[in-house]
Amino acid sequence: MLEKKIKIESDEELSLRQMLDSLSAQNNFYFSYESSLLELNKTLEAPKFSGSIGDFLLKELGDDYEYKELPGYIIIRFAPEKLDLDAEMDTRFNTVTVKGYIKNVQTQEVVSQASIYDKNSLASTLTDKNGYFKLKYKKKDSSIWLTLSKENYRDTTFLLLPTVSIVAEKENRRFRYIPGDSATKALEESFLGKAFIGFKQRLQGINMGNFFAESPVQMSLIPGLSTKGMFSSQTISKFSLNLIGGYTAGIEGMEVAGIFNINKRDVKSLQVAGIFNLVGGSSKGLQVGGIYNSVYKNVDGLQVGGILNQVKGNVKGLQVGGIANYVKDTATVQIAGIVNLADQSLHFQLAGITNNTSKSAGFQLAGISNIAGESVDNQITSIYNRAKVVNGFQFALINSAQESDYPIGLLNFIKNGEKNLGLSIDESGFTHFDFRSGGRKMYGILGVAYNLRDIDTPIGLEAGLGIHLIPEKKFSLDTEFVSLTASDFVEVANHIQSFRLFPGFKFGNHLRIFAGPSLNFAFLDPGQEDFTKGWNILEKTTLNGIYRSYGGVSGGLQVIF
Repeated sequence: MLEKKIKIESDEELSLRQMLDSLSAQNNFYFSYESSLLELNKTLEAPKFSGSIGDFLLKELGDDYEYKELPGYIIIRFAPEKLDLDAEMDTRFNTVTVKGYIKNVQTQEVVSQASIYDKNSLASTLTDKNGYFKLKYKKKDSSIWLTLSKENYRDTTFLLLPTVSIVAEKENRRFRYIPGDSATKALEESFLGKAFIGFKQRLQGINMGNFFAESPVQMSLIPGLSTKGMFSSQTISKFSLNLIGGYTAGIEGMEVAGIFNINKRDVKSLQVAGIFNLVGGSSKGLQVGGIYNSVYKNVDGLQVGGILNQVKGNVKGLQVGGIANYVKDTATVQIAGIVNLADQSLHFQLAGITNNTSKSAGFQLAGISNIAGESVDNQITSIYNRAKVVNGFQFALINSAQESDYPIGLLNFIKNGEKNLGLSIDESGFTHFDFRSGGRKMYGILGVAYNLRDIDTPIGLEAGLGIHLIPEKKFSLDTEFVSLTASDFVEVANHIQSFRLFPGFKFGNHLRIFAGPSLNFAFLDPGQEDFTKGWNILEKTTLNGIYRSYGGVSGGLQVIF
């Protein structure tokens, strides 16, 4: 791509940013660079140019930059300095030992913390404060390609040949370039990253940048102490076994750890750890952590955490957490022992205590509360539901929303619904004082009743649900199911379940009169024959009490607010 011929003939002044974008689009590749190190808005030095892409970059940016090719990318690195190698190689049996010094070409000063690695074996090390290194590894062919890498220095490769061999091993290992982002730095700066990722592996990542190697297998005892040495953090493996824990670039197959797995980039297929998994990229497939899973980008598949799952992108699939699940963006399905948190839930959330989304949610089911910042399809819990717009129904003791047609609860605070206080009397002489609250279709009823007749239990509590069959402005028709319980809290307890049909007429904006028939089912203690009045339909007396069904009528006045 660097040798590809181009011709620029523009009468308009173009910026470097515009030209790089144009070359990228026309030639089907991407430029990769750190934008803070380039003057992207400067006008081109050569508005008319004919030559190769490499010559164009050299003319516009100068020789303080290094230009490298990897499939699909031209990488622009700020590298004003150059490295030199002063080394000797010793071969004994199948072991090669290379030792020496790394220096700055221009100043001849030693360079500390530079990376030295062999691309074939992936053996690697860092220079010490004196620029000295020693690299020892097994190799069948003692001829090696040794690459030097350091931030702000040009990558430099040397071919080391012993006197007995002049044939270099063919380079058959695959390498990749993956554009960088802030996720790797965030992972390494996290609490777990600081605790388990060593200083030398961090330096290796800085020196090597976004250059990664592929390997079928890697094994680690701890990060840095592995079959790939410190190069494990730049290695993408098919299979990874970490006896205690490991830090790798990524997995495309299977990774198992006794305690932890830490991955700089993506993990695909299967990842299992006794304690935690920490992934700087995305996870695709199955991820299981005995206590904790953390993914800095997206999850596609199944994620299971003994205590907590944390994803800073989206979850497409199922997330199961023993205590909690947290998704910064969108989650498909979440199941947690205590709490689910997400910016948005597409389909389903199940939690032992609470579900919470900042935006919309599908179906929320929790033990105590559900909260959706914007819209929700359905909510079921025991105590409290809240959302702005409810497309389906809400079921809880208390429901709150701006728009909800079907709240099923005793107290419903719906902005586009109706609330009223009602005073009525029924056929048995009970005077009812009720609070009705709900949406445009359904509402809840909570109140007290008092009977002026001389009976054993004159005071009762009642609760129920109602439906606005005809919610017109002047004339309305409501049906209600209400349960009334009257007890002296010592010996006597009487219960009445009533189905009521209430036509109503509204005066002005705040008053409504209503009256209508009811069908009642009473369960009375022995000796409570006079507790109810009305038109008996069926009655049965046993040793346990009186079972009675009867018709009645009730009516009264409602104050609407």
